[in-house]
Amino acid sequence: MAPILKRVLNKIVKEFSQIECFRVPAEQAHQESIKKYASHLPKISAADSAIVNALKEEKICVASLADMAIPSTSEVLQASQQLLPKLIATPVKNPSESVIHATSDEMIKYPSIFLWGLEDRLLNIIENYLGLPVAYQGLYLRRDLANGLQSRTRLWHLDKEDWRMLKIIIYLKDVGHDDGPFQYIPRSLTHTICGAINHNYDGIQDKVMEQVVPQSQWKSCVGSAGTVILADTASIFHRGKLPIASDRLTIFFDYTSKKPKHPYYCKSSFSLNELIQLNSHLSQSQKDSVLWNEKLWKDYHKKLNQTTI
Repeated sequence: MAPILKRVLNKIVKEFSQIECFRVPAEQAHQESIKKYASHLPKISAADSAIVNALKEEKICVASLADMAIPSTSEVLQASQQLLPKLIATPVKNPSESVIHATSDEMIKYPSIFLWGLEDRLLNIIENYLGLPVAYQGLYLRRDLANGLQSRTRLWHLDKEDWRMLKIIIYLKDVGHDDGPFQYIPRSLTHTICGAINHNYDGIQDKVMEQVVPQSQWKSCVGSAGTVILADTASIFHRGKLPIASDRLTIFFDYTSKKPKHPYYCKSSFSLNELIQLNSHLSQSQKDSVLWNEKLWKDYHKKLNQTTI
């Protein structure tokens, strides 16, 4: 399908999904799926239950890599240090760019980063929060530019992929108030904002948000390198604050349920060919999270069979 036609169709579907007669039954079906799946949720430790409870109550939990104690973390940090010099040295080709990503070609050389996001313990935490089987949408190694542009994800917004979703953000360098920290507005104010501003998932400028929520209630997640932020970005208004002092360096891991609200906005950060390269590293349960929809699963196996003939 041509990209322009696909965008038009996606916009039409999005508009229809906001109409009450379509939206309410979809939300009810989603809640019913959560109830039915409740007895199948994996068991987790008391410490991990505390993370899940924080996410359910506040939609955000801030920790550290040391707190999380994921076994492969040291490999991720080593791989990141190999990738960062090239990312930092990448010239800005488009003056309207606010972020530069490490390419998937570069990321595939260091599968430990991709695999960190598939650690069983992480997936179990996320599954307990979502209440449904987890779809791993991939990851991005990012350099957010200190270039004065306040646009796109630097505007206040809600993510639209699912009713509940989760992003895990790792700071790869210290992030102070002037280094573009992740910012959010407490969950208790989400309904107030939605009632006051017809945002329709568009970005909201500071001057508009200030009329509803004063800056004193905007929360900044400042922290040292190794800070980990788990946030349901579909449930709290958030943004990356405009970095002034220096570029921000992070890794983002993205997750939804396997039956997301808007599946057409869910796209793997790796191509099918790249996923096949990762095939030997994945357990069956990990493949189930990566190849989360029927089309992706079929396309993957068709491509895999072609490469093995």
